[in-house]
Amino acid sequence: MNPAAVRLLLPLVACACGAGPLAAKEVDGKQIDEVDRKAFAFGPMAIGPAKDLDFARAEGLGIVPASPLDDYLGGVLSRLVAASPVTNVPARVYVRASNEWSAKSTADANVYVSLGILLRLDNEDEVAALLAHELSHVILGHADSDVVQSFQQRAVQLSTLAVDAQASYAESRGKAADPTQAQGARIDDQSKALLLNTTLLSPSWTRRQERSADRLGTDLMVRAGYPPQGMVSLLQKQQGFETERAANPEAAELDKELLGYDVVAEGQQRVTAATAKKGEATSELLGSLAGAVLKGAKEAVSRQLDAASRSHPKTDERIADVNAYIAQEYGDAAAPAWQVERWEAAKEADGTVDLLENYIAAIEAQGKLSAGDVAAARTLAKAGLSGPARTHSYANYVDAAVQAAGGDTAQALKDYETALAGPEPAGTIYSGASTLLLGVGQREQAVALIEAGYTRFQEPPSLVVPLIRTYRSVGRQADADRLAGQCGMRWPKMKPVCEKAAKEQ
Repeated sequence: MNPAAVRLLLPLVACACGAGPLAAKEVDGKQIDEVDRKAFAFGPMAIGPAKDLDFARAEGLGIVPASPLDDYLGGVLSRLVAASPVTNVPARVYVRASNEWSAKSTADANVYVSLGILLRLDNEDEVAALLAHELSHVILGHADSDVVQSFQQRAVQLSTLAVDAQASYAESRGKAADPTQAQGARIDDQSKALLLNTTLLSPSWTRRQERSADRLGTDLMVRAGYPPQGMVSLLQKQQGFETERAANPEAAELDKELLGYDVVAEGQQRVTAATAKKGEATSELLGSLAGAVLKGAKEAVSRQLDAASRSHPKTDERIADVNAYIAQEYGDAAAPAWQVERWEAAKEADGTVDLLENYIAAIEAQGKLSAGDVAAARTLAKAGLSGPARTHSYANYVDAAVQAAGGDTAQALKDYETALAGPEPAGTIYSGASTLLLGVGQREQAVALIEAGYTRFQEPPSLVVPLIRTYRSVGRQADADRLAGQCGMRWPKMKPVCEKAAKEQ
């Protein structure tokens, strides 16, 4: 598969980019020399690898079901783990079903990388750099309480926006007298829901944490036999992605609102005047995207911004630092050749290449729907369901959105049912299907479904607001208030958001 061709298939609608306390020092020598040689131990913020994985399944469109690509990524990660001075690190890597540039690691030593990143990488060295950076956050114990709380609060916030966009379709079906106007509203609603439900979040690391992870990751790469320049190449690709994302004003504004800092500021400086003009024309996105939900939450969200968010480093700063670090610590070392063939072989292996083609078709369908071309989106969405991804959450959710935009609620519900019966039913499937069931009057089924998802994924933050609003919608106000109270205790800065979800009409 040609990597350049793959990247051209990816739409611009995509998100920015993750554990106990072994705080890294600022060093003049190699970062790895400052890491204590000891056995790995889970820190106080760990909740258990299985529960952590369930929380990831509940976010957005969840995890890509197991494929041979997982074995390949696991092999690269194992090489890096073997190079670590901390022994017995139980790290595992999972691929998240998203076309975005997003990666995170957690206190439970789970590493999550989006399919969107992998499709943009050209060699195994960049893959190793991605995994080495995330593994370094684990080794250095960066996932403290502030980082975890901030991440979980943003998950609550994002799900609030997403469920509002989903509900807008269900609540407005058939209200417009003009069929053309009705279809336009459906397309708009589904496009907004797709943007929100395919957005992924990553922890907001501080400038110091990112610098330490970049440097330690570079050291791990060298010890594992990879060229240190792979880290620079990875960061350059991230910078290119940020430039692309800045050209989409809806996505860029959403990033700023969720993250608390302008993750694409550099990219915005590089976009053309024509793009900037387009941004002015669509700057009202947030008002229409989530309506009263965002307006009601905005003040609370602004209070949640912490020092970690405000001190997050720009990508060009990270590139400069890694370049200087390599020159200082590895300048005289002969770099190994770039490892392109193994990465290409991994993507083209039986069981992987067809899967990637299905996901690329679904990604293209998402782009066509966002552009208002439902006919083209429908053809591509069906192509996404034609192979091994036919039961996967991502492909079925995209087709459900396309069908709903075209007015076929029954087929959208069938897509949700297929995804729920598949190998990795994501949180968005439970929430989207429940909202649609409410819209067609199947109230008891809607409640049972969202409750099942909330229980299945061990009460994740990303499904709290959908469940609160479902309870409220069916008249179970006591349950809505109870859950809103629990939400406020678990994520104090999200208390106003949860209380609003329980009370608004």
